[in-house]
This record gives sequence, C-alpha cells and structure tokens, in this order.
Amino acid sequence: MATRPDHELTARVRPDGYLELFSRRTGKRHRCGPRGTTMWLALQRSGWQPESAADEIAVQLGIDPASVRCDIHAWLAHFREAGE
Repeated sequence: MATRPDHELTARVRPDGYLELFSRRTGKRHRCGPRGTTMWLALQRSGWQPESAADEIAVQLGIDPASVRCDIHAWLAHFREAGE
C-alpha cells in the first residue's frame, strides 16, 4: 500500500546528510539521521511503496528485505502518530 506524505510536509536533506521534515499543519519538526534519510529517499523513488523501498535498500546494503520492511513500517507509523 502506498503511503504519501502530508501535502503540507516540507522535506529537505541537509548538507550533513540528515533529513529535516517540517509539518506546516502541526508545526512539528523532525530530524532524521542517515537511516531515516535513506528510507525517505527510497520511498520517494518507489512511488511511496514501502515494500519496493525496502527491496531497494536491501539490495543496496546486501541485507534481508523483511527486516528493512519492518523498519520502514515502524518509521512510517512513528510519523503517522506524530501527525495526529
């Protein structure tokens, strides 16, 4: 299932490689490390399909796609809860 970011969410990758997310709707700001940045970029490239993003990351890192899927779903759940 595709998960799209809120249309009022602004995202930028900082020069230090960290992802900064800002919600104009809630006023909340989040800063993600390299792992979160990697997941965000893979989600963008995959049309916001968590399974496809996990497969991409798993191939790049040579790890089990199931563990990456679990991480992506947990990461997305965190942001869904923060946006409520």
